[in-house]
Amino acid sequence: MSEQNKDLVRRLIEGFAGRNLDVIDQLLAPDFVDHDLPPDQRPDREDYKRYLSKDRDAFSNFGITIEDQIAEGDKVVTRLTWGGTHDKGEFMGMAPTDTTDEEVKVTAIFIHRIDGGEVKEEWSASDTLERLRPSSAAPEPGWSGETGPG
Repeated sequence: MSEQNKDLVRRLIEGFAGRNLDVIDQLLAPDFVDHDLPPDQRPDREDYKRYLSKDRDAFSNFGITIEDQIAEGDKVVTRLTWGGTHDKGEFMGMAPTDTTDEEVKVTAIFIHRIDGGEVKEEWSASDTLERLRPSSAAPEPGWSGETGPG
């Protein structure tokens, strides 16, 4: 069952990367829940699809590489790298970069729970904001994040 679950998640990721949003309707359960959301996203399948499409379309030459996948029981953990050139539209409230030859690469980890051959839940974490922040916006050494340096 573990290999079948990994294959299901792999098909979901590859479908998204290939701009095939029909795969979301095919592989996500109607009552799918996304546990890690942007502030204005509902946790359901339709908003998941809307946000993925909008995010992916902000990048030219978008691609995903699955680095590792581990499955146990009803869960699949996937570490992947996604990237492209942020030159097509807004992403996470940020306008496209001025230098269109600069490629963004983001590492992300996803946990998907599978039930009855469908993805029922997703949890995720990534270094997206760190990778998109201009180097000039990096905090100064010693920055505590609350009251300033020191």
